[in-house]
Amino acid sequence: MSTTNPRPDPVIPDHEVLRKVGGGAYGEVWLARGVTGALRAVKVLWREDFDDERSFEREFEGILKFEPISRDHPGMVNILHVGRSVDGNAFYYYVMELGDDVLTGREINPVEYEARTLRSDLKRTPGQRLDTDFCIDVGVRLAEALRHLHDNGLAHRDVKPANVIFVGGKAKLADIGLVATRGQRTFVGTEGFVPPEGPGSAQADVYSLGKVLYEIATGKDRMDFPELPDDLPPKPERKRWLALNQIICDACEPQLSRRNISTASDLADALRRLQDGRRRRRRPIRAFLATILTGTVLLAGAWEVFKGSPWGRFEEAPPVGPLIGPAIPVDALIKVNSRPEGADVLDAEGNRIGTTPTDLIPVKVGERLNFRIVKDGYEPADLYAEVPASAADEPLLLEAEMKIYAPPQPNEPWSDQLRQQYRPIGDGHESVRSVGEAEWEQYRSAKERPADVAEFVEVEESGEKRKLALTSEGEAQAFCWWLATSGMEKGYLTEDHEALPLMDVAFANPGMSERARKEGLRPFRCFVRPIPFGRIVLTTEPSGAEVFVKVPDATINSAVGRTNGPLTIEGMRPGESELLVLLEGYKPLTRKVTVKPSETLELLLKLELNHSVVMDRPWENGLGMKFVPIDQDLMASVWETRVKDHETYLRANDIAPTPITDMTQGPDHPAVFVSRDDAEAFCKWLTGVERQQERLTRIHEYRLPTDYEWSLMAGIKEPKGISPGKRDTQKKEIFLWGSAWPPGLDGVKVGNLADASAARLPGFPSTRIIEGYDDGFETTAPVGSFRPNELGLFDICGNVHEWVAENYTPKSTSGVLRGGGWNTYQPQNLYVGFRNNKPPDFRDRYYGFRVVLAKVDANAEIPADDEAPEDDG
Repeated sequence: MSTTNPRPDPVIPDHEVLRKVGGGAYGEVWLARGVTGALRAVKVLWREDFDDERSFEREFEGILKFEPISRDHPGMVNILHVGRSVDGNAFYYYVMELGDDVLTGREINPVEYEARTLRSDLKRTPGQRLDTDFCIDVGVRLAEALRHLHDNGLAHRDVKPANVIFVGGKAKLADIGLVATRGQRTFVGTEGFVPPEGPGSAQADVYSLGKVLYEIATGKDRMDFPELPDDLPPKPERKRWLALNQIICDACEPQLSRRNISTASDLADALRRLQDGRRRRRRPIRAFLATILTGTVLLAGAWEVFKGSPWGRFEEAPPVGPLIGPAIPVDALIKVNSRPEGADVLDAEGNRIGTTPTDLIPVKVGERLNFRIVKDGYEPADLYAEVPASAADEPLLLEAEMKIYAPPQPNEPWSDQLRQQYRPIGDGHESVRSVGEAEWEQYRSAKERPADVAEFVEVEESGEKRKLALTSEGEAQAFCWWLATSGMEKGYLTEDHEALPLMDVAFANPGMSERARKEGLRPFRCFVRPIPFGRIVLTTEPSGAEVFVKVPDATINSAVGRTNGPLTIEGMRPGESELLVLLEGYKPLTRKVTVKPSETLELLLKLELNHSVVMDRPWENGLGMKFVPIDQDLMASVWETRVKDHETYLRANDIAPTPITDMTQGPDHPAVFVSRDDAEAFCKWLTGVERQQERLTRIHEYRLPTDYEWSLMAGIKEPKGISPGKRDTQKKEIFLWGSAWPPGLDGVKVGNLADASAARLPGFPSTRIIEGYDDGFETTAPVGSFRPNELGLFDICGNVHEWVAENYTPKSTSGVLRGGGWNTYQPQNLYVGFRNNKPPDFRDRYYGFRVVLAKVDANAEIPADDEAPEDDG
C-alpha cells in the first residue's frame, strides 16, 4: 500500500539523481546523470507500493529476465543496469536510456525535460488522428518488439500510449516494470487496453497494441472502439488508412476465438506488408466467412468507411439470403439489448419496435439489420448486422454500448458529472450551491494540486451542514477548466461550452482562518455557458500568406488557412490570441489580437519584404550555399556541403574538427568524415540560425534528402512508398552520363571518380581505378568542378558519397549513401540507382552530404515557442 509520508530521493550508485520526471501506480521515474555525464532515466519501484513481498519480488524477477534482451531489439528501451537500494529492501531500480524531450528532441535541458511519448503526441493534437504512415511505422516497430519479448517467454502487460517513448525520433516500448513471464495472470494494465480475456498473455499484449494504434490512427479514445472519426483522411491517404483500420479491427475483436490477429508476429507481418505496399496474407476461407458474419455497433455516418472490416463486410454480401449456397430464407431469432438498458429500439424507417432488452424478434437468415438505439441522456447508437445461419439454432444477441450525452439545455435544470445541480441563468447555468469539499477533492486528486491551495469552512445550507472550499480566483478558474474538460470527456459538456467561476467576494464566516482573510480566499459557484465565439476576417498585403493561430497556454500554432482574399477564422475564443503570418520572401509577422464575445474583428496586415527564401526560384542562403527548385516544396543545394560551410557549424557549436592527414582539403572542397548523424545535426543547426535571421520561416527547414528525393535530383523517377533497399533491387543499369562504359569516351570528364590521378596516392591500389579515365584530382575536387546535370546540380556522380535520410530497409539499422565518390571505380556502383549502406554514425574520407531545403506541411501544427517579431500595428 502507498504511504502519504514523503519519501527521500532515491540513492542510485554512480548516478546523480536530478529530479523526478514521472510516476504512477507502478513506480517513479527520475532523471539522473551518470559518472560519464550522460543523462539517464531511472525507474524506481518501492517495496511499500506492493501489497506483499511476493508481488515485489515477482516484478523484480521480470526485470532481471528482461534486462539481457532489452538491448537486442531497436523497438525496446535499453536497460543499462538493474540494482537494489543500499539496504536491499526499500526499492529496486533500473537505469534506462533517456527518451527525447517532448519539444526539443535530443537536446535535453534537465530543468525542463519532459519525455516525448505517444500520449504526449496525442495531447498536442487532441481529438485528431496522427499521420497514417507514422502510425504504421510505430505499429511495425512495437509489434516486432513484442514479438521479440514474447519469443523470450515474457509479456509486457501494460502496452499503452504513455508507455511508448521516443528515442532519436523512433518509437520504443517502455515502462518495462510490468514485464513478467507469459501467463502470469495478476491483474495489471490499464482499462480499455486490457482484452476481455484478461492480461498477462502474448495475445493480450497484441490486443493492447491494437488499441494503441486505434487511438493514434483515429484520434479517439480506446473506449470508443470501434467508432471512427468524422473527418476521414484525404483520398491519397485513405486507402492505406482503411487497410490499417482493418488490421486494428482484426487485432481488437473482443472475442478471442474470432480474432484474426492474435500474435505479435501476425500483427508485425500485416503492418509490414501494408508499409511495403503488399497484400496481406489472408486466412483460410472458412475463417474468413466466420469473420464476415460478425455484427457490432457503429456510428451511422461511419458505415461507408467501415466496409471491409469484420463488422462491416456484410455490406458487400448479396441483398438477401445466406452467404453460402442458394438464397433460401430460414427463420431465425435475435434479441437487442443496450448498456444501460431501457433504451428505445427503432428500425430503419424510425418505427419503435421495443425497449431494451427486447423480446425475441423473428428475422430471416441473410437479412440485413439496421437498428437505432435511443435513450435520454445518451448518444444514439446504431447497430448493423447480417443474420448468420447460426441464429436459426440459437438467438443472435445484438448489444449497444451507449455513451452519456447530457449537456445543459436552455431554460432547463442540469446536473454535471460531479452531481452538482444547476439552475438556468440567462444563456447559461449556475450551480445551485458553492463548490464543496467533496467536489474540490475530486479536482485536487485528478490534477495533483497541493492540499494548501484551498481551505474549508463549515456552513449550514437548507438545514444540512457541509464544508465549502475557499480558494483564490486563479485556482477557482483552474477548477472550472478541469470541470469543463472532464465534462467533455464524460459527455456532460461539448467543446462549445466553458465553465467560469463566480467568486463570492462578500463571503464572511467566523470559521475562516487569518490566512483566508488576508489572501482573499473565498467560496465560488460554477457558471457553465456556450462559448460566445468570435471571428476574425483577415486580409494581408500581399495576399497568399499562410496563417497560424496560437491561443493562450497552447504549445502549438494551428494552421487556419491562406489569405487568398479575406480569410475568415471562425471559432475564436473571447480574449487574447496570437496570429502568426508567413509568406515566402516576406518578414514573418505576429500580431496579438483580442476578440470580444461574439465579435467579428476585421484586420488588415501589411507584410514587409526581406531576404527570406522563395521556393520557386534560385536562392542563396547566409552561408553562400546556392539552391535550385526541385519541385514546389523542395529545393536542393547545387553543391555538396563544403568544408567552409561545415567548419562554420563546428565553430559555432565548439566542436573539434576531425584531423585529416592523408588528403588535402580546401574551403571549397566537400566536407568529409561526416556521419549521417553529423549531417542531420548540421541541418538542424542551420535551420535554427536562418530562422532567427528570418531567412527561413517556421514552415521551412534544412534536412537531408529522402532516398526518393535524391533520385529526383539525379533525374530518375522511382516508385514511392517502398524502401531504398527495395528500389535498389529495381534499379536500371544506367549511369548519369548514359549507358557507355567507361566514362569519358567522348573526352568529357563526368565527375571525380577513382581514376589515374587517384592511383598516384600512396597506398591506393592501382587495380581499383577506371582504366583510361583521368579527372585530374587525386582525392576530392572543389565543388562545381564538373558539369552540372539538367537541374543545375553538381557532383551528383562522384566526389563524395552523399547521405540520405532513410535506412536501407525498415528492419535495417544501416543508413544509405548515394552517388559514389572519388574512390568509386566499379560500374555497378556508379549506376544512378545504386545504394551504398553504412551505419548512420560511420565516418570516412569518402562520405559527405548535400542539403535540401524543404517546406513543412502548411496544414500541420508548428511549435509556438519560436516566435516571429511582433507587429506594432
